[in-house]
Amino acid sequence: MTVDRALQMLTEAFTLAGSQTARLDAEVILSHVLQCKRHTLIAEGKRPLVKAEIEWLMDARKRREKGEPVPYIVGKKEFYSIEFTVDSRVLVPRPETELLVDLVIQHAPESGSILDVGTGSGAIAVAVKRNRPDCMVFASDISFEALCLAQINAERILRTKAIEFRQGDLFAPWHMAQFDIIVSNPPYIGYEERDALPKELFFEPEFSLFCRDRGREIIFRLIDEAGGYLKRGGKVLIEIGAGMSDDVAYHAHRSGFLVSIYKDYAGLPRDVLLQK
Repeated sequence: MTVDRALQMLTEAFTLAGSQTARLDAEVILSHVLQCKRHTLIAEGKRPLVKAEIEWLMDARKRREKGEPVPYIVGKKEFYSIEFTVDSRVLVPRPETELLVDLVIQHAPESGSILDVGTGSGAIAVAVKRNRPDCMVFASDISFEALCLAQINAERILRTKAIEFRQGDLFAPWHMAQFDIIVSNPPYIGYEERDALPKELFFEPEFSLFCRDRGREIIFRLIDEAGGYLKRGGKVLIEIGAGMSDDVAYHAHRSGFLVSIYKDYAGLPRDVLLQK
């Protein structure tokens, strides 16, 4: 089997399995096994695959046909132009969350302190620290397994123990601490939406995706509790789901916050900025 034939075979298989990004999936998987860039696959087209490469591709094909996300299959995902290690312990970083990083970088004061609540793979915390090395960055997650992976990413990418990680629910690990910026990409999908979701999502950690109160429970908890952990003039940045902006703004106003809503690159209300 040549590279060209493998690419065709994978694309057809993923299309039949219902993937909306079949060609891209095939290119990412094939370039991973060949250890090359996607754009070089055409030049490699006539190259025959060795037995070990074919066996790996057949296994990857089966996993993707079952709906497993491509980043879990190849073990990595690019976010904010940084390659993160990912697996089923953590949510796959999404492009729309890059706006949250932009906003943290923009609003963090010089030498400020930043807390990433529910860090998962560490994508937000690491991307912020890499672009704002002047800031002190802290991160926490309720999942010990997720924190282990976040620490691996932080130490590999930043080449130092530049971020302090702690385990616990929301602000529980940070008793008496205060920060200039609190940022979070919390779970915000309601359980009642499960039946309408693509099968890829069910490979990701449930606690990172779903919560009660139509997906608003954790967001509202963050708003209710954040005030006690903010320095004077501090700000809170939270990613929210579609159709939530009015409810979140109303809840935040009742908690004494000024509210700004930011749209993502698709024009959808995606992030809220809160300031006392």
